[in-house]
Amino acid sequence: LLASRSARSMAPAKYGDIGKAGSSLLGDDYKYEGKCEVKTKLESGVNIKSTFTRAEKDGSIGAVLELKKGISVVDTTLKVDHKGEATLTFENSSLVPKLKLKADVAANGSSTKVSADYAHDALMTCASVDLSKSVLAINSSFATSGVTVGASTSFAYGKGKWATPAVAAMYNGSNFQLAANVENLGEKISVGYHQSVSKDVALALSLSQVDKKGVSLSLGSAYKIDKESSVKAKVDSTGVLSAVYQQKIRPQMTLKVSGQVNTTRLTQENAHKIGVALLMDY
Repeated sequence: LLASRSARSMAPAKYGDIGKAGSSLLGDDYKYEGKCEVKTKLESGVNIKSTFTRAEKDGSIGAVLELKKGISVVDTTLKVDHKGEATLTFENSSLVPKLKLKADVAANGSSTKVSADYAHDALMTCASVDLSKSVLAINSSFATSGVTVGASTSFAYGKGKWATPAVAAMYNGSNFQLAANVENLGEKISVGYHQSVSKDVALALSLSQVDKKGVSLSLGSAYKIDKESSVKAKVDSTGVLSAVYQQKIRPQMTLKVSGQVNTTRLTQENAHKIGVALLMDY
């Protein structure tokens, strides 16, 4: 649910989080794969997360082991997948006040990315450098009196080329959020709306126009049935109906079941989808 924001009490949303309330309701949890995730924490302070998946597209099996521990002033995370590919992540938020530093390094040297986020009372600026792709990305957002505006661009320094900037704006009301985003000089325009109808019910609407591809519309709702269960559903302009049901079946165990029906292809094989996720946290 949305909360009112004082422009001087905390940093504004990151550029990528402008309109997040609506995009999360319409996008998060709608996954059509098989998934089992187990989290635990050892007495040594190491957080362990094991994830096993069955891909939606081809049914292939995947696994990721994640180990995370704070070492001195650095949070260190090691991720290893079923192919043996490993990634190390280092994060620090105490070296400089309001500055968060992060580095992602592939163990095989195939990719290295360094990022910095600076959060001021009314300004949030994020920058990252992908050394493997020779790309610098930067975005910034500013907030005042419930209004947040931001811009984003990138520079391929290997080619000496700037990307076309994207801009976004958002207004937070007492129980609603209205956001808009423009990319590629107007080739793509999207508008999102989210409203908290009550403490248990929320609505979201997304309208997008992509040059030469027409307009797409999505409408969704979330309902908290009780403290242990909730349901979300959405429908889009192509006639695809989706729903997610979440139930805490034990204090440390949550089950999510998602489904998608293409109402324009009811009898067509493979036109519909289903996903199941079991999340455990011990």
